[in-house]
Amino acid sequence: MKIAFVSESPADEAAIKLLVDAIVGSESELFSFRSRPNGWTRIFALLPNIIKHLHYGYEVEGLVVVMDSDDSPIHDNAHEMARAQNLDCRLCRLRETVQVELSRLRPLPNRTDLKMALGLAVPAIEAWYRAGLDPHVNEVAWNRKLLGEDVSYDRRSLKKDTYGSYQPSLGTETTAAVAAAQRLTENLELLEQLFPNGFGSLICDLRAWNEA
Repeated sequence: MKIAFVSESPADEAAIKLLVDAIVGSESELFSFRSRPNGWTRIFALLPNIIKHLHYGYEVEGLVVVMDSDDSPIHDNAHEMARAQNLDCRLCRLRETVQVELSRLRPLPNRTDLKMALGLAVPAIEAWYRAGLDPHVNEVAWNRKLLGEDVSYDRRSLKKDTYGSYQPSLGTETTAAVAAAQRLTENLELLEQLFPNGFGSLICDLRAWNEA
């Protein structure tokens, strides 16, 4: 299966590919964009054109998008209710963006619909990489921080703990991200348990690919 990956860093896309392959149970063929987003705001800016180009121009079966939540609201079950989306929640906004763009596409003969899988890393994808290493890092703890409670980590410390530096090189970042993903492919249940909304959305979408 040829899959396009969009995240905030090429290092994260390499790691997400490994997690996706473990979830779907087969190795995907990575589709690379000539130009790619850098940061979550650019993902929203470019995503409509990315979906359009993948649908009309390339033989790509799936698109996986993962971004950081930073200090935005964490997705929760209340957002799943009809017309209850919170567009301050980046996952809700991602879903809305995708839904609008997909509705504008015309069907193509002999082409199946583009499969979509969306995830939200709370508060950053480095939190996923720390799963199983730091028991304090999880969605529940970060929600307490958003409510004003002190917790033992922040986004800056997650970077330092993951890469050994607050400003790692891309090479260092990629090596650490891939190593973390390789470790976590053996324990996807842990990621789903610690990050039930953000990672849970991704794994739910990908499982639906196998059921389609």
